[in-house]
Amino acid sequence: MRIVIVGAGIAGLALALALHRSGRRCVVLEQSRGFAPVGAGVQLAPNASRLLLRLGLGDRLAEVSVRPSRREVLEGADGRLLHSTPLGEEAEKRYGAPFYTLLRSDLHALLLEAVPEGTVHTEHYVTDILENSDEVALHCADGRQVHGDVAVGADGAHSSVRALLRPEHRRPSRQTVYRGLVPASAAPGAVADPAVRVWIGPDRYFSRYPVSGGREVSFIAMVPAHGPGPVPWTAGGRVEVLDRAFSGWTPEVRETVAAARWVGEWVLQDRDPVPAWTSGRVGLVGDAAHPMLPYFAQGANQAVEDAVVLARCLRGATALTAGPALSRYAALRRARTDRIHALGRSAMELLAWEDGAPDGPPGLSADVEMDNADWVFGHDAGEEAPSA
Repeated sequence: MRIVIVGAGIAGLALALALHRSGRRCVVLEQSRGFAPVGAGVQLAPNASRLLLRLGLGDRLAEVSVRPSRREVLEGADGRLLHSTPLGEEAEKRYGAPFYTLLRSDLHALLLEAVPEGTVHTEHYVTDILENSDEVALHCADGRQVHGDVAVGADGAHSSVRALLRPEHRRPSRQTVYRGLVPASAAPGAVADPAVRVWIGPDRYFSRYPVSGGREVSFIAMVPAHGPGPVPWTAGGRVEVLDRAFSGWTPEVRETVAAARWVGEWVLQDRDPVPAWTSGRVGLVGDAAHPMLPYFAQGANQAVEDAVVLARCLRGATALTAGPALSRYAALRRARTDRIHALGRSAMELLAWEDGAPDGPPGLSADVEMDNADWVFGHDAGEEAPSA
């Protein structure tokens, strides 16, 4: 069976690798010419790391990541500890797999290394998908066509495949997210005592953790979206914006921002769950299927879960049964991702508490992620779909 994946990000490459390990061949169409490293961090929780270990990536993951000892939630202004949840060895014993922090680009690179040579075809920008009873045809911007028995959109939150299948429904979240990278020498405490630390305050949020095997520190900052004024395009300009946004916060936050050597900026879009993930021979995975707010830190993890489940559903499928296999995958995954999507919204509301709230910043009861840790981290997507 001919399987065509659109998008060579985390979801697309994880699916290609899972298919390869199950004996299925595929091609991956990527619109860009190459892969530029991006200094954004990712938290790889046990529900995803267990799957990547089974796919043979354990040694490489250990080389490029850090295993934080705990997750702390702190008050932004004075650094007061609100609560701490153990990770490290305790989490691995509890859930059967490690909790890693690493750069998204490092995760992408090791997935790219693991798929067979010739799988990924760059400079293929898909502009249209036409389907009939026998196959699906993907039309590219340069006139080329690629034919397959099934097509999978793995092209991210702004998925063109999803837009071709159905109209977009989204709304601004009124939040801007900044992701930055700092050398370890500028934040030695973050590396000497590795942890995922989250500072919260009125309408804003700051998190940091070590990556790159402890050589760098990644941070993510959420602040109210810009007004009508100009947006700074340089890293220096963005550092100035963050310095003002976190004025009066604990020195750890201010010093991390000041040392940033790279800062990226995105305006968040809050999307409702996608009504349907499949249409005939075309399906969606990862952010293309369920774009999530970053507050719950499960976007990449759910993409890996999708990939493993879809690969198992397609393992025994034929050109005649490709559509039902996609439908089965969507039915298996939808309830879980909808619930995690809702938890992300709840985390946004609880972590960015309003100034002047009578009870101040949220404490233990507001830590949505840890309240649901067993259900999220302990899940084994490899058992969702018995191999056909």
